[in-house]
Amino acid sequence: MKSIYRLKKNYQYNYVYKHAVSIADKNFIMLYCTSRSNPTKVGFSVSKKYGKAVCRNRIRRQMKAAVSLFVDRIASGYNLVFIPRLQQRYLFADVVESMSKLLEKAGLLS
Repeated sequence: MKSIYRLKKNYQYNYVYKHAVSIADKNFIMLYCTSRSNPTKVGFSVSKKYGKAVCRNRIRRQMKAAVSLFVDRIASGYNLVFIPRLQQRYLFADVVESMSKLLEKAGLLS
């Protein structure tokens, strides 16, 4: 995923946590809010409860790859944060399916 589509700073995540609307399914929670920036920016948050660094980085890489499939179809002007719910290994197909459902549920896919 390109750098211009990522949330990078702590204050950006805090803004989303403070002003966000949340949508969830059995695998992920998606927080989203409007922003002034034109391209939509996406962040990923994986708690230490999820496991050791290897497990956290694996799910983070899977989430980034899944969002990169949809990034050109997501409506502009939003900040998104994805958080995994379950402490288990996900199949990539499940990650893609779950994220597409969340984006459609929020009305952010065009």
